[in-house]
Amino acid sequence: MIYLMNTFNPHWEGGNFPEWTWPKRRIFHYMAKLLDGPLSLGIGGLRRIGKTTLLKQLVGHLSLSKASPRRICYFQFDRDLVIRDDKILERVLDTYVLDFLDDSLGRIREKTYVLLDEIQLIPRWSEIVKRYLDRDPAITFVVSGSSSLLLESELSESLAGRLDMIRLSSPDFRDHMTINGLEPPPVFRIDPGLRKIPTELVLYHGSNQARLTRAYLDYLRWGGFPQLKDLSDEDSRRRYVKEVVVEKILRYDLPARFGGENPVDLERLYEIYANEYAQLVEYNTLARDIGLSVGRLRRLTEALIAGYLVQYCFNYTRSKRKAGRTGKKVYLTTPSLAAYRYGPLDKFPEVLGRIVENDAYLRLREKDEGLSFWRVGRQEIDFMFHVGDLVFPVECKTGRIKSKDTRLLRSLAEKWGSPFSVLITTNTLDFSDLSLLKVPAFLL
Repeated sequence: MIYLMNTFNPHWEGGNFPEWTWPKRRIFHYMAKLLDGPLSLGIGGLRRIGKTTLLKQLVGHLSLSKASPRRICYFQFDRDLVIRDDKILERVLDTYVLDFLDDSLGRIREKTYVLLDEIQLIPRWSEIVKRYLDRDPAITFVVSGSSSLLLESELSESLAGRLDMIRLSSPDFRDHMTINGLEPPPVFRIDPGLRKIPTELVLYHGSNQARLTRAYLDYLRWGGFPQLKDLSDEDSRRRYVKEVVVEKILRYDLPARFGGENPVDLERLYEIYANEYAQLVEYNTLARDIGLSVGRLRRLTEALIAGYLVQYCFNYTRSKRKAGRTGKKVYLTTPSLAAYRYGPLDKFPEVLGRIVENDAYLRLREKDEGLSFWRVGRQEIDFMFHVGDLVFPVECKTGRIKSKDTRLLRSLAEKWGSPFSVLITTNTLDFSDLSLLKVPAFLL
């Protein structure tokens, strides 16, 4: 154990992690700021989206400014280690405090940070962490895992009020540019007071449009998983997404968490969602089509959501209770889960629109937790985006824009009292009509 812990903590002997020098995602600075507060931190997210990199970068940040290196401990669990030793978490913590800090349990006074990676593998981990927090409040924990249901249920049961919880999204386009050492585009915000395109945005878009379009199409295919940039051929990248991410979640993570849930049923339902993303899903119809009860379909869907594979967008209704019973649209948690199957996306216009819509949903959802879609009869608008009390109709259109594509947008904006509607495009930036702003998806 002592050898293993020394291996995981090179900074104890003046070394460092290579990740310390890597470009940092925007979320890193938010996470670092949270650690200045009184609470510990929980991080959940899809496999292979960079949680371990962020934890190691936090180690570097803390060792430079917050605590002496010995007061910062990082440990990564794996399945084999947990199977061999079901007391592994207690052993790690006791060894760290007694042998490396040369301190006593319950008597730690100096600020200490313990970062635990893949914590979802440890049974009843929250009870153990709570015990240490109760005895030694000078310890701040940072825990990460790949199952939202596990992390959040544990937090609510044992650690409520003790941990801030972050649901880490896959890298967005700006993160993708930063990770690859490229200049990210400026931020565009849907602002009720917007009346013209900011000059700097016009200039930037005009000189970078072709570059940004190419980079964005590449991001949609591979940007959700940062390690793919180190794989040169597309077949290796596809196998990575399929085998290292999707199959591991469906065949190992979720059956272990959901009491031996049949991986075949999980894979079958996931494949349906992975092919029908950005489309309407009705439980009764889908359950009948695939021969499952509605209750079982709901449980399987909850498992896929817990594994950070899919999300739901609800149809707008005045009643939140009714919203859960109406039709829903399913989206993947990164567009790469859909786009990795294809070649260059400019050669697949029949799927590009839905993939861009999936990405637009994720970007808008980060800014508006109440994001919904609007559907009445056969009329539908992709998103209803909220800014304060105002609602903006938003539609995605990657092909040629026709007048009929914008007629409903304009009428709903007028009906809802919106200053304008928004049309998300592949690469068009156009504010010539102030009632309908056309914005490239890569600026969201």
